[in-house]
Amino acid sequence: MKKKLLATLLTAAMTATLLVGCGGSAEEAAAPAADAAPAAAEEKAEAPAADAADAGSGTLKIGFSQYASYNNWRVTNTDDINRALNEQGWNVIFADANDDTAQQISDLEDMIAQKPDYIVLAPREEEGYANVLEEAKEAGIKVILFDRLAKDAPYDVLIQGDYVLEGENVGQAVVDTFGEDKEINIVELTGTPGADVTAQRSEGFMNVISKHPNYKILASQVGNFSRTESQTAMENLIQSYGDKIDVVYAHSDDNGIGAINAIEAAGLKAGEDIQVFGVDGTKDGLQAIIDGKMKATYLCNPFYGDAIVGLIKDLESGKTFSDRVILEGKVYNIDNAQASLDAGEGF
Repeated sequence: MKKKLLATLLTAAMTATLLVGCGGSAEEAAAPAADAAPAAAEEKAEAPAADAADAGSGTLKIGFSQYASYNNWRVTNTDDINRALNEQGWNVIFADANDDTAQQISDLEDMIAQKPDYIVLAPREEEGYANVLEEAKEAGIKVILFDRLAKDAPYDVLIQGDYVLEGENVGQAVVDTFGEDKEINIVELTGTPGADVTAQRSEGFMNVISKHPNYKILASQVGNFSRTESQTAMENLIQSYGDKIDVVYAHSDDNGIGAINAIEAAGLKAGEDIQVFGVDGTKDGLQAIIDGKMKATYLCNPFYGDAIVGLIKDLESGKTFSDRVILEGKVYNIDNAQASLDAGEGF
């Protein structure tokens, strides 16, 4: 059905470590609480070390609000943050909203009533959090947003990845694979509707693809960072477009593996008939590359725990932030997937 694909995925330059993530653009993300003092100059935002000065940290009460824990990335992320906070001996109040925005806002209201020193929050989506975070600010509670932005809401610092850059890297990987000569048809399996990560991964991808007239987006469907939902979405796309599909751009490895399952169920071969590009850097994603079913994936670093501890200690010592903090990641492809997996990378 398809032409013979290039054996090499990426140029040597793309094997270098990249800033990627699993975030608002630099402009919209730089919106901490209105009364925070600006930094003297824009800094290359790097996650602070967990052994940063801990003056005044003492025994803190930390509210940790996770929006869901239904895939490998999010479970790993939750476990790592809980580990890091508890290792400090701090009193941790944890709530999982089970992928429900209204429930998460209710969880936050319950946390505010318990008067924590900090709230550590991954909002499910951008909208809807302004009022409850204003309540937290009025109560003197510092807010650390991680992974996702809450639009128009006060907070003290945002730590996440650069999702636009991430999408651009995936788009470039597609172009490097297929070149300029043939028409290439792409379908997209997106993440959580209404989340900045979803919008910006699409934006970054299109920043590259739109410059190349031989690449066309046939359709975009919600995969919701879920294998099951992505498999169903991909089944629908195959029914609609059949052998016209050359590429799947999956917003997560779980989306990509759901797509692979649908491709194989349709009697096609992932990695031959249709090429799948993912994001996350999970063990399953690395194995899919090794098995020839996925072309590449990008490390969306879930290990926020030590960086968040460092941010709390920085805030306790009086530091303020005017720019978001960026976690770094890297590209995985056939050149490094096996060695990376052997070295214990992936999650």
